[in-house]
Amino acid sequence: MMPPNPQFEQLDLASLPATARDMAQAIGLRKALRLVEVLGGTTFPVPKRETKLGEMRFAVLAGVVGVDAAEVLVRRYGSTDLYIPRCADALRRVRDTAICREYDRLIQTMSGNQAVQRLARANSLCDRRIFDILKQTPVPTLNVGGTGQLRLLA
Repeated sequence: MMPPNPQFEQLDLASLPATARDMAQAIGLRKALRLVEVLGGTTFPVPKRETKLGEMRFAVLAGVVGVDAAEVLVRRYGSTDLYIPRCADALRRVRDTAICREYDRLIQTMSGNQAVQRLARANSLCDRRIFDILKQTPVPTLNVGGTGQLRLLA
């Protein structure tokens, strides 16, 4: 299993679709998000484990979330087609907030344009998208102009 993305620690459970919230309550947020990362946007036939095909599907689940969590999913959703949401909106908000916080940190040691270039490369986004994120994402600690800008207003 891949290590959890540290940005997920900022994720608000209430911002997830109902199915993802239910899965997170059953197997934990990290494992539910791992399931979203690997199988998000698909309908997965959760097995009862009564046939060879059911065992193969269980192995897929166990490979993603581990045996214990897969067993919980089988008990809860066995013999149903479970739609696993992508959670794109919630994950995008987490990413955008992290970008703004990192920008705020970076401009302490470099220009805003240099920070934007670094963030664009680090997040595989274009610089225009980073600028849009910085304009649109409300972050209380965002310091767009740096400390020098604040002195101009004094």
